[in-house]
Amino acid sequence: MKGKLLVMFWIALVLVTGLYAFQRREAAAGHEISSSPQLTRKIPAPVSVQQTSGNVQPSTQEKPATIDLVFCLDTTGSMSGLIEGAKQKIWSIVNTVASAKPKPVLRIGLVAYRDRGDAYVTRVFEFTSSLDVMYSHLRQLSADGGGDTPEHVNLALHEATHKLQWSKEPGALKIVYLVGDAPPHMDYQDEYDYRKVSRQAASAGIIINTVQCGQMEATQPVWKEIAHLAEGKYMALEQSGGMIAVSSPYDRELARLSGELNKTYVPYGSDGAGQKAEQEENDSAAMAFSDEAAAERAASKSTGLYRNDSWDLVDAVTNSKVKLEDVPAEALPETLRDKTPEEQKNFVRQQLETRNEIQKQIGELSQKRDDFVESEGKRSGAKDSFDKKVIETLKEQGKDKGIEIED
Repeated sequence: MKGKLLVMFWIALVLVTGLYAFQRREAAAGHEISSSPQLTRKIPAPVSVQQTSGNVQPSTQEKPATIDLVFCLDTTGSMSGLIEGAKQKIWSIVNTVASAKPKPVLRIGLVAYRDRGDAYVTRVFEFTSSLDVMYSHLRQLSADGGGDTPEHVNLALHEATHKLQWSKEPGALKIVYLVGDAPPHMDYQDEYDYRKVSRQAASAGIIINTVQCGQMEATQPVWKEIAHLAEGKYMALEQSGGMIAVSSPYDRELARLSGELNKTYVPYGSDGAGQKAEQEENDSAAMAFSDEAAAERAASKSTGLYRNDSWDLVDAVTNSKVKLEDVPAEALPETLRDKTPEEQKNFVRQQLETRNEIQKQIGELSQKRDDFVESEGKRSGAKDSFDKKVIETLKEQGKDKGIEIED
């Protein structure tokens, strides 16, 4: 009897030992062991799987900064110095905006104003993101008329805030620069009033900064009131705007590279040739103003703000606006029509590579130019100027929208 009990004890011991070993192996394999004899499977932790095309993919790109600027300019005869200076300095303003973080989307509109009895009361140029279109608009403006004060500032402000198609993007930086030397007519029996418009602008998130040129006493209190009501800033400058052109040893080479850059643009579509001609006209116009203007324009053409995908085949393909194979033969330039699809793709690719290399050279040379101009400015003790004031307010007011603009 004792022998049988001993055998049964050893059999039970072997079974228990085997079960324990089995449980240890299962645990090592990643299974959970329950406290009961029944074994249960361990639920694996969730695995992060990147979604592929065809599924919604969360964007990892930073949302661009939307910046809408309107220059509301008195274009009567006394403003000739400011207007001509603005045509030269607009490129330095653009180049500063190009440094914004997040990456900016810049649109510029213009409102020119005079008074009743002049060649026009207002001229409105809608927002555009095309730097060439913007510059062509600015070049059309000249100082004339006037000779008496006040001017129709009230109508100009109304059209700047209500006629233009301002961005509805949440967080957009929206600014009007009212630039003039004369106060508004308050004797006209019409619906326009700067106080009403300024409050409406503020309600719409539009800042109005006022820039007084000269020292007309009647202008200052109105300009200050407009800036206050529209949550902007008042600035006073000398009559001409105080802008000084600074030449550098790098200007001529920058202008040459700008011309070489133009050769990489491939016009297509019904308006391509005309837009290409406008590009070259704007280069010539900037060069005629000053070496500085041509150099600053060259720098602008090396930034991400200079996009021409509405007429340039290289930009259009690169920015996925069109597929090369979908462009009708008659819309292509003659030099590409007889090429095979593969040859066309190679040509566009080569133009892009050349463009990137030239833009890199312009960027490096522009940095040297900026350093030179900064040192010259410190040495000469340069005064406040229109372009400096615009840049200062852009930096200050951009911060409130989470936009960092560097020097």
